[in-house]
Amino acid sequence: MSIPSTTFFIDGPCEDPAYLNTRDHPRGVESKHFVEELWRRFYHLADSHFREDARTHFHQRFWEMYLAVTLLEHDFDLKRYGPEGPEFYAMLENKRLWFEAVAPGPGDGPDQVPPLEYDGQFHEFPTERVLLRFTNAIDEKRRRYFNGLSKGIISEDDQYVLAINSRGIRHDAPYEKTMPLFIQAFLPIGPLVVPFNVTTKEWEEAFYQHRPAITKLSGNSVSTGTFLDEAAKFCSVVLHSGVDCANYPSRLGGTTQTPSVLSMPQCLNGASNSVCGMNGCIDRSLA
Repeated sequence: MSIPSTTFFIDGPCEDPAYLNTRDHPRGVESKHFVEELWRRFYHLADSHFREDARTHFHQRFWEMYLAVTLLEHDFDLKRYGPEGPEFYAMLENKRLWFEAVAPGPGDGPDQVPPLEYDGQFHEFPTERVLLRFTNAIDEKRRRYFNGLSKGIISEDDQYVLAINSRGIRHDAPYEKTMPLFIQAFLPIGPLVVPFNVTTKEWEEAFYQHRPAITKLSGNSVSTGTFLDEAAKFCSVVLHSGVDCANYPSRLGGTTQTPSVLSMPQCLNGASNSVCGMNGCIDRSLA
């Protein structure tokens, strides 16, 4: 394997505090080393602006590298098409399997996910605002997909994997005790309910409420049934993870911070099987 001619990190001022802390803070030495190791294996897939863009979008670029190197570890022969289209692709059964990485942040405007508060008080978890970050991510990538389709970069016969990292949403920890939030965003599954019968004084069987949509503060409704809609057929699989440069498994795709997978019901094919078959990589699968 060839060695990159440059390190990942660039000296000088930058806008992203995570980039700055990882590069310069004494406690960031281990994380910095890990990022540079990813870069050593990823750099041949990077576009010409990758390192510079990381100075303002560090976590997004980290996630792209982490995803690619994990796939390389599992014998995917990745290639980059060019400056347009999804991040990279691999050939699968004579078809291209595209991978698109996205790491949404908390958003802005009235539906922004609020910052975490450490004031010793209980605060309501902003579930619906977090779900909107996921629905916005897939809407954005849907537009990117159809742009690539219109330009002939992507074929309708190709498979498409959307890899979402939710660490930047703030509240979406990767260890949910209930149905993962990214699944609640793409299927009409609401909160877990445990009924208590006041007559018998006994708990009854728990169930998930039906939640077909989320209402934004503007009054507009956003569907949570994306994966049941015809418009989502472009996406074969959603891969979800919460890793960052300081919180990752000892082995890529290992048993800590493991991804989850959601497969389109009509796409239980080579794409789904290949992603779900990455050894030790899957925490839970829903089809």
